[in-house]
Amino acid sequence: MTFTPDAATALHIAKDLLEQPTAAMREQLPRRMIQKFVAARPGLTLSQDAAGNLIVRYEPKSDAARRRAPLVLVAHLDHPGFWVESCADGVAKLAFKGYVGEPHAHAGLRVRFFSTDSADPIGSGELSDVAYEKGRLVAATARVIDGRAPEGAIAMWDFPGFSIVDGKIVTRCCDDLLGASAALSALDAVVKLNADAAPVWGLFTRAEEIGFLGTLEAIRHSSIPKDACVLSLECSKAFDHAPQGGGVIVRVGDRSSIFDPQLTAALCKSAELIAKDDPAFKWQRKLMDGGSCEATAFCAYGFRASGVALPLGNYHNQAQCADGSKTIGPENVVVDDYLGEVRLLVELAQHPEWLEPGAMKLSQMLLDKAQEARVLTDTHPLCLE
Repeated sequence: MTFTPDAATALHIAKDLLEQPTAAMREQLPRRMIQKFVAARPGLTLSQDAAGNLIVRYEPKSDAARRRAPLVLVAHLDHPGFWVESCADGVAKLAFKGYVGEPHAHAGLRVRFFSTDSADPIGSGELSDVAYEKGRLVAATARVIDGRAPEGAIAMWDFPGFSIVDGKIVTRCCDDLLGASAALSALDAVVKLNADAAPVWGLFTRAEEIGFLGTLEAIRHSSIPKDACVLSLECSKAFDHAPQGGGVIVRVGDRSSIFDPQLTAALCKSAELIAKDDPAFKWQRKLMDGGSCEATAFCAYGFRASGVALPLGNYHNQAQCADGSKTIGPENVVVDDYLGEVRLLVELAQHPEWLEPGAMKLSQMLLDKAQEARVLTDTHPLCLE
């Protein structure tokens, strides 16, 4: 019998994290939520590397299991957003950190201002001027409507932190706090299962949206062992060939690279096992080339890395109106896709033998499939005439 996540628990974890405001280099609030999460679970330990990335560890009980290379679930804690650089005479000057393409942001859009020590907004404003460079949003000014917008604060688009509408999680920030939520939910489940299978770690990185800064620092500081199996958990732009509601995506690659094929095969084997046990389980195996993710950085430095993705609506809050015009909207992910991701991660964690180097012998897998098709048997030879 394969693992089935508790939906209420996984959604509660998502709500707690998605309600935390964040921006690149200003991830204090989601970091604090993770610290509280770990403090409430004696089966987990927490550390921080020199760059401020958080490492959450689950270590199995037996010596043999602890000697296995860890399965490391990687997600970033930032989201494209504004830094408040100054505010005078009711006008805040904002610098945008991350990618939003022209002309999605425009005058008249509403934002909320947050300090880095409370999830409650300290003010609200309306964009009055927007600046683009090379087709991407770089700066804006905002008229402060109420409250305040002090230097050092952040501004996010004026959408709820968490809501569920028509079977979707709707929020100002799925990417990538929902990926981090999936990692936390998987760790929570592994602790409750008391699994004596493989060490499972969560690596929660900073400043991914401005150039994988936290990821590259984690690699430089050897924050995880070089023999780790690394999974990048992302919310990736949905496409017609990778639709929302089609299930969690085993991501074979991104815009920049193709991931470790044996680790990808282990993910597929886990998904196939779940689907055999539960025909209602949906999953997809896709190349998601709408952007680049942290798996590419780990692959570039010699790690075994692959990825799991949730099909994302309104990627980076880039939305389209009914008339075809571009605007800003809340991000969204189908609830069942998110729960399927948690299920997939926990199932893989319970099969560490599939993570061993060479365990997924692709040549043998192809031969097995050929045998199943009976094209290599004496009774059904290939005809070359």
